[in-house]
Amino acid sequence: MKNGWRFILGVAVGALAAYYAGAMFNFFPFLADDFAVRAIGFGTLIVCIVVAVCTSLIISKIEKKGAIDTETEQ
Repeated sequence: MKNGWRFILGVAVGALAAYYAGAMFNFFPFLADDFAVRAIGFGTLIVCIVVAVCTSLIISKIEKKGAIDTETEQ
């Protein structure tokens, strides 16, 4: 359980750091006339990355337990 909380805290700190870094560079990859639109785009990107990382972790944990046999499903 301790590793779970550590992972959650790491993801939260990482997302905040990424958002802070994006704000320092005016959310550069997202070009728009309005600052709020760029911030929303960057925030959405961070949420998508967090979902992908967490999904990958969940799938790897399930596969380690043997609940899913990936070779026989194909």
